[in-house]
Order: sequence, then structure tokens, then C-alpha cells
Amino acid sequence: MDEQVAEVVAVQANSFGVPLCVNWRGQNYRVLGNPTPWIDRAPWWSWSADHLPRVVEQAMWSVTLAPLDHGEIIQAELSVTGGDWWQLERLRD
Repeated sequence: MDEQVAEVVAVQANSFGVPLCVNWRGQNYRVLGNPTPWIDRAPWWSWSADHLPRVVEQAMWSVTLAPLDHGEIIQAELSVTGGDWWQLERLRD
């Protein structure tokens, strides 16, 4: 079961925008393997003209995070919000 989180996290990314490290709730994580970029699209077709979403397309990354203290590995989805501050949207099972 997925868990919605929607918390701001600090992200270090390389020059191509690929996330390398994440700090969430004071814990540092490194990104394992190959993070997967994707685009989340708001269901704009279901919105009325006076209630359009602020963002129709959102850049996202599916990542596997390993805490630096050798704790539990986490599957997560990050949304790119610009700069070093991104949003951890959800945790995956």
C-alpha cells in the first residue's frame, strides 16, 4: 500500500538534474541504482474552466533510498520543485 507523504525534502542532484542524495526528517539517504524520471499529469479534463490546476505537468522521479546509517531501504517518488528543495510525494511498498 502506498503512503502519501507530501513533505519538503532537501535534494542534491547532479548537473543533469538526477537526484543523488536526499535529506528527509533529518536523515540522509543516498539514491541507489538508476532513478527513473517521469511526468505526472493532472486530470485537467475533469476540471472546470474556473478551477484549472496550477500545474498540469509535474516532473517526478521514482527512487530507491538507502539511509547512510544502514537502516531500511525506501521506495519513493519525488516531485521536482526547483533548486535544492523538492517534495517527497509518496512512499511505495
